[in-house]
Amino acid sequence: MYKDITDNQLLDLIKENDEVAFEEIINRYSKKLNTLVATYKPKCLKLGLDISDVYQEGLLGLIEAMRTYDEFKDSTFKTYANILMERTIIDAIKANDNMKNKSLNTAVSLDEVDPSLNKDLYSKLELAYNIDDKLLEEEDEEEVRRTLTEFELKVFELKMDGKTNKEISIILDKTPRSIENTIQRIKQKIKETLQK
Repeated sequence: MYKDITDNQLLDLIKENDEVAFEEIINRYSKKLNTLVATYKPKCLKLGLDISDVYQEGLLGLIEAMRTYDEFKDSTFKTYANILMERTIIDAIKANDNMKNKSLNTAVSLDEVDPSLNKDLYSKLELAYNIDDKLLEEEDEEEVRRTLTEFELKVFELKMDGKTNKEISIILDKTPRSIENTIQRIKQKIKETLQK
């Protein structure tokens, strides 16, 4: 239906919530996205990253390009979209690599800890890694919600809906760093509430 119209015309239709135009842009750029994913596949496999997750990150870059492209300020949409798709893929790879390095560099051997403290240490580690599960099991979700600011509450609800940090940053029009910082504050408030 929209095969003969330009990217810019499609973007205008997307602003009017035209889902067919949205799908057409996705189809037009899927080959380029697949090429980008294939380019970074060896690095991803080395880091243990799931290729479908990397593809999704690139797709988020394309969606971000659709949302933020300005034909008067930016070059062609094609160039802009390619840059954002590649940038989100690279960011995902770097973030994964940094997380692996961080856990290796901050690891503490449980063998070096006083054995009498091991049980307490394990329970604290379990709490840190299972906050979402704990919330679902506990009946104090409302108490947690009352401690959150309006923005934290939005982030919390999106996270509970299964959104990734990247998706939340796009939805709320904030930087990924801002979302990560907010999630850390939320986790701290949850932890404090659950330990009461």
